[in-house]
Amino acid sequence: MDSDEEFAEVSTYRGIPATIILINVLEDNKVLELAHAATCRLVRQYLRSASSQVLGVYLYGVKSTDNDQGFTDSQNIKEIIPLSLPSLTDFKNLKALDINTYQKAEELKLSDVLWHCSKTFANCKKQISSYKVIMLTQLLITPVASDYTPTLKRVKDLIDSNIDIIVINISESDYEIDTFYFNFLKEACKGQDPVIPKPIFDATEIEKFMHKESHRRLAVSNLNFEIAEGFSIGVGVYSLIKKAGYTHHKKVDLNRETNALVSSVTNTTKVEADSEETDTPKELPLLKSELLFYQEYGGERVEFTANEMKEIRNPFGPPMMKLLGFKPARMICKEKWFLKMGYFLFPNEKIIEGSTIAFKAMHKACSDLEMIAISVLCTRVNARPTIVALNPCKNPNGLDVDIGFDIIHIPFIENTRELNIPEEDEEPTEQAHKVVMKDLLSRLKFNYKPDMFENPKLQSEYRAIEAIALEEDDSEPFIDTTKPNSDLFRNINEDIFEELFGPFGSLTIKRTAPSSTNGGNKRPKIDIDEDLLEHRLCNRIIEKYTVPQLKQILQFKDINGLPALTGLKKTELVELVYKHCK
Repeated sequence: MDSDEEFAEVSTYRGIPATIILINVLEDNKVLELAHAATCRLVRQYLRSASSQVLGVYLYGVKSTDNDQGFTDSQNIKEIIPLSLPSLTDFKNLKALDINTYQKAEELKLSDVLWHCSKTFANCKKQISSYKVIMLTQLLITPVASDYTPTLKRVKDLIDSNIDIIVINISESDYEIDTFYFNFLKEACKGQDPVIPKPIFDATEIEKFMHKESHRRLAVSNLNFEIAEGFSIGVGVYSLIKKAGYTHHKKVDLNRETNALVSSVTNTTKVEADSEETDTPKELPLLKSELLFYQEYGGERVEFTANEMKEIRNPFGPPMMKLLGFKPARMICKEKWFLKMGYFLFPNEKIIEGSTIAFKAMHKACSDLEMIAISVLCTRVNARPTIVALNPCKNPNGLDVDIGFDIIHIPFIENTRELNIPEEDEEPTEQAHKVVMKDLLSRLKFNYKPDMFENPKLQSEYRAIEAIALEEDDSEPFIDTTKPNSDLFRNINEDIFEELFGPFGSLTIKRTAPSSTNGGNKRPKIDIDEDLLEHRLCNRIIEKYTVPQLKQILQFKDINGLPALTGLKKTELVELVYKHCK
C-alpha cells in the first residue's frame, strides 16, 4: 500500500472552497421566507469570520421578462450574489430582497440550472479546491417530463466532475417524495441508495446545516501515515472546531492635509563603501539569500542562513505521520495535557488506494483492546512535529462519521513541570454540605452539544459592528446562553448554599458566613419588627430593608407557594413582600 516511487512527490493542496446556493422560487411563501432568512444568516457568518470562501446565491424557477435585470444566460435563473467573496453590499442587497415579488415560471427545467452551476464554477477566476451546490427546496415540484433524463444526466456529469450536490428539504413534516427526486438523489450519491433528507423548518438549523456542509472538506493536511517500514496509508487531518478570532480593530495613518490613507513600505538594504575615490557609502538592495539569522549562545552570536533555519525548525523532512507504538487508553488525560486544540483523523483513498480497509482494522483493534496509538505528527512544512495520541471515536461533534481517531496532543518532557504544593490539614466535610452539592450536581446535569453556547463577548461585538456598517439604530438582540438559570436552584437549602458560595446572583456581593459562638453552623435568627414592617408597607418604603432582611421577612410569614429566594434581586424581593405581606 506504499507509494511505488522511492521518492514520491509531496502533494500540495491549494485553492479555496466554492459554494452555490439555489433557492426554488416555485415553493410556497413560507418555504421561500425560511430559505431567504437562512441564506442571509449564512452570508452574515461569512462576513463575520472574514472567510476566504467564494459564495454565489441564485434563484431558479423565476419567470423572466424583458425589463428584469440580473437574469443569467440560462433560462429562469436570476443571479442575486455572483460567485465571489461576499461583500457588505451583497449582504445588503440580499437582505432587502423580496423573493415573493418574483413571478413563478410556468415550467421548470432543472438541467439548465445545473448546467449554469457547472459553467459558473468553470468561469470562476479563483483557484477552487472543492465545489458544492446546495439546493433549498421541497422534493415535490418536478421539472417537465422531457427534462427528466437530461437532469439526471447533468447530475451524473457534475458528480463525475467532483461537484457535490446537497439537497436541503425545507418542510414542516414528513411526506412522500416524488420518484424523480429519489433517482436524483441516487445519482448524487454515485448510484448508491440515497438517504432521504430529513425535513427542516427552522432558519437557524438550515443555516447551521449549510455552514457545516460548506466547511466539511477543509482538511488541515493530507498525509501518508507510516504504520511500519514500507507500509503506509493515506489519511486526512481535519479540524472539527476552530478558534474564533476577535475582530481586529486596525489603526491607519492619514495624511494631515488630504486625509488620504498613508501606507508604509519597509525595504532592507545593505550599505557598501564606494570606490576609494569617494567616501560616500552606496545603498544596495539586500537579497533574500543574503539574510542571516542568529541565536545568542553563551554570550556569542551563532549565525546561520535561511536554509539552515528551515532545517533547524523541521529536521524531519516533509509533512508526515509516523506510528510509534500503542498504550492503554486509561493513560489519556485531555484536561491535564491540553496544549492546543486537537484534530480528527480520517482515511483518504485519493492518496493511497485501500487506506480505508487498513484504517478500519486499526480502529476496530484499538476499540476492542482499549488501546491508543502514539504517533508523530507534522501537518505542514514549517510546522513543528508533535507527539499525539490517536483515540478511536465515532460520530465526533454529532457528525455522521462511523470511524475516526481523535488526535490529542501529548506534551514533551520540556512541557511538563512539577509543583511544590504545601500539604494542609483537610477539614472534614459536613454531611449537609455533601447533600447540597449532590443536589446541585444532579440538577445541573445536561447533554452537551458543541452548538449550545455562543461567545457573548464575540457576538456582542459582531452586532455592534454590524449596526454601524448597516446604519441601523439598534443592534440585533442577543441571548446570552452562558448565564445561569435560577430556576434550576429552586428548593435548595438557601442557608447552606449561601454559606458555601455566598448569595446567588449577578449583582450580589460574596461574603463569608458569620461564625457562631456555640460552635454550631446555623446563623442567628433576626427578629421581625412587625410594627415597622406595617409602617413601611403603608408608606411603600420596603426598599429600606436589606436583601437578607427581605428574605427573613418572607420566610417569617410562612407563605404557601413561595418561590425559591436564591438568586432573586432586591427589586424582585420587594415585589414579593408587597404581594404577600399586605
